[in-house]
Amino acid sequence: MFSKEFLRLEIQSRTDSVELPSTTMKKSGALLLLGFTFLILIGVQGSPIRTRRCSCIDTKQGMIHLKSLKDLQQFPPSPSCDNTEIIATMKDGKQMCLNPNSRNVKKLIKEWEKQASQKKKQKKEKNIKKSRKFQKS
Repeated sequence: MFSKEFLRLEIQSRTDSVELPSTTMKKSGALLLLGFTFLILIGVQGSPIRTRRCSCIDTKQGMIHLKSLKDLQQFPPSPSCDNTEIIATMKDGKQMCLNPNSRNVKKLIKEWEKQASQKKKQKKEKNIKKSRKFQKS
């Protein structure tokens, strides 16, 4: 029916038409993936804890009682935000931004810092007393 020569040519033409992925294509894909991963890692390592913009959009100027305050954080101006930001965390978990130029807020900051230094002093005194008890034993 078909000659051997015809069958050989038919088989050869079919194997020629099948394209296998080249090694250069594999290498360039791997390099692209490696470069992308490298850029992501550099971006993550260099990013600050806070976002790249100001955290406080609106500030509160009213009086806050020191007893209702859980934490008070101050953030100086930075390249990402030109404003001094003061974020108060209340004992119920709510956070609010305070106006750093307000007289009441400045007073609150002084009282907070005074309270924090007193707590540190008390903790240090407790540790000294504990170490003395262990030395006597």
